[in-house]
Amino acid sequence: MTVEISNAASSSSNNRSQEEVLPRYTVNENNVPVHEKPGGYDFYKSIGSPKYVVAPMVDQSELAWRLLSKSPLPPSLAGPSETVTTTTGKKIIRHQGGAHICYTPMIHAKVFSETKVEGGRRGDAQFNLTFDEEGGDGLVAGIEGGDRPLIAQFCANDPEILLAAAKKIEHRVDAVDINFGCPQGIAKRGRYGSFLQDEWDLVYRLINILHINLRVPVTAKFRIFPSLSKTIAYAKMMESAGAQILTCHGRTREMKGQVTGLADWEMIKKVKENVSVPVFANGNILYYEDVQKCLDKTGCDGVMTAEGNLSNPAIFLPPSHPHSHPPITVLANRYLDIVESLKSTTAGSAIKAHMFRLLKPVLDTDEELRIRIAQCPYNNGMGGFRELINEIEKRCEPSKQEAGPSFRPSPIDPSTGYRSLPLFCAQPQIRAKPVSTEIGGKEEFVTRPSSPSSSSINPANPLAPASSVPGTVLFSRSARHGHNVDQCVHEGCPSVAATRCPTRACITHCRTLRAVESGITEEEALKDAQSGGLVGMGCEAHEEKERLRKERLGRKRKNKEEARKQAKERKKDDKRKRRQSASDSEGEEGGQANGNEDTMKVDNVKIAA
Repeated sequence: MTVEISNAASSSSNNRSQEEVLPRYTVNENNVPVHEKPGGYDFYKSIGSPKYVVAPMVDQSELAWRLLSKSPLPPSLAGPSETVTTTTGKKIIRHQGGAHICYTPMIHAKVFSETKVEGGRRGDAQFNLTFDEEGGDGLVAGIEGGDRPLIAQFCANDPEILLAAAKKIEHRVDAVDINFGCPQGIAKRGRYGSFLQDEWDLVYRLINILHINLRVPVTAKFRIFPSLSKTIAYAKMMESAGAQILTCHGRTREMKGQVTGLADWEMIKKVKENVSVPVFANGNILYYEDVQKCLDKTGCDGVMTAEGNLSNPAIFLPPSHPHSHPPITVLANRYLDIVESLKSTTAGSAIKAHMFRLLKPVLDTDEELRIRIAQCPYNNGMGGFRELINEIEKRCEPSKQEAGPSFRPSPIDPSTGYRSLPLFCAQPQIRAKPVSTEIGGKEEFVTRPSSPSSSSINPANPLAPASSVPGTVLFSRSARHGHNVDQCVHEGCPSVAATRCPTRACITHCRTLRAVESGITEEEALKDAQSGGLVGMGCEAHEEKERLRKERLGRKRKNKEEARKQAKERKKDDKRKRRQSASDSEGEEGGQANGNEDTMKVDNVKIAA
C-alpha cells in the first residue's frame, strides 16, 4: 500500500505564514526489508562508528587509493595500529592517520548491471569481482584489515536497474550508497546525481527499493538547497525511504567551479538535528584541525573529505604525530607499492591523476616535470614513475635540509586560516585570487603556503606569504569562499565577467562591443564572436589570456599526440613479441614432430628387419 505525500514547508523559521511547496512523493507503507539487517545507529556501530571518511571520487577513490588512505604511512613511520571491536563482535584494524571508512568511485548502475562476470572480466574496471581484493577484509596488498569497511556508491535513475547492479556487489560491501550530489554536466546529461533533486518521488523509490531488497543497508549522499526548510524536508524524505546514513554536502548544486564557495556547516547542523540516523558532513576540509571543527560545529557523526584527501591521504594524522604532513615522495612511493602489490588492475588514468596531485608542490615549479609525468608509461610497471619520484626527492632535498631533522609543521595562522609548509610536505591545494596580469573568470589552483624562508625557485610573496604562484594572492579562508563572481554585463549572458576587462564583459561580448564600435552591426558582430571569430578585437587583458589559453591547449595536444605515438609503438612491440613467441613455439613443436617422425622411421626399419 502506498500513500501520496503533498509537501509544504515554511520557507523561514521567522515567518510561518510563508509556505514553500515541495515536490510530491509516494510513501511505501509496507516499508519492511525482506532481509534482517541493522539500521541507523545499530548499523553505524556495527562498522566501528567511523568518524574519518574518504569520499566517493570518480576514478580516484579506487582500491589502491582507498588502501593508501586507510594506511597512509609505512609501518616504520606510522606506529602501532589499533583494533576496534564492534557491537557485533567484529574486529576492525585501524592504522595511524588512516580513514575509518571509504567509498568506492561512483559506479554507473546501468553499465555495471549489464556487464558479464561469468567467464570473463568485463565490469571489473568499475568494481573487481574476479579477485577477492576489492571489498576484502583480510590482508590486501600487505595492509591488515584490507578494504573494509567499504560503501559502494552508484548513480542511477531507474530503481530496477539500480537494484540489479547493487545485487551484484552486496556480498562485498557493508552498504550501498546512492549519488544524489554530483553537480557536473555529465550528471545533468545522464539524469542522475544532484539533477534528481526535484524528482522526490524517484529519489524515494531509488532508496526504498534497495532498503527493501538488499541484504545490506542503503545510504545517500546529497547537496543542500538554498532553502533550509526544503533541505530538511529532503533529508527527512530520504530517511523515511530507508537511508541508514545521510551524507550532507553543504553546497548547492550551483556551487561548483569558479563559484564553489564555502560549504554551509550551519545548514548541515540543521539537517543533523532533524533526522534520527547518522550524518556525515562534507565540505571545507583542508587540514586535520578542520575535521574536529566540523564535528564540533555540526554535531555530525563523521566528516567526509575529497580534495583534502587527494592532496594529503594522511590528512587524518593529528599534528601531534611526528610525521604529520609527511613527505610527498613517501606517499607517492607507498601508493605505487600498493598498486604493484595488487592483482586487481589500477587504471593508468587514476595513477597519473594521483601522481599529479601528490607531487604538485614540485610539479608547479617545473613544467617539464609535469609533461614527463603526463607521458610516463605504466603498462610495464611503475619504474618510470619511480625514477621521476627519485628526481623530485633530490629537488626536495634543499627544502628538507632547510627545515632540519626536527621539523614540525607550523600552527595554522589564525589571520589567514592556512598553514605555512615547505616544498616537500603533503599539503592542500588552495584556490588563489588572481591579481595583476590574471583576469577573472577562471581561478587557478595553487599548491601551498610557501615557507617564510622560501627558496629562489618559490620566492615568498610579501602581500600574501601563503601564495606560491606569482601574480596571485590568497584570500583569507572566509573571504575566499565568500568571493562573489560578477556576471557579464550583457543582459541574459550566463558567462562570468572578467575583472580586468574595462567593460566587465565575457570575452564574447567584449569582442562584440569593440567590433560594433568599429562599425560592424551588433547582430553580425555577435554572430562572428559566438562562432569563434573576431579574434584579437577584445581588450588587451582578454586577448592575452586567450593567447595563453591557446598555448596551453597546444602543449596539451602535443603531449597527447606524443603519448599516442608512444602507445602505438608499444602496441607494435607487443605484437612483434607475441608473433616471435608464437613463431618460436611453432619451431619447437615442429622440431619435436620431426624427432618423433625420425623415431617412427627407425622403429619401422627395425620391425621390417
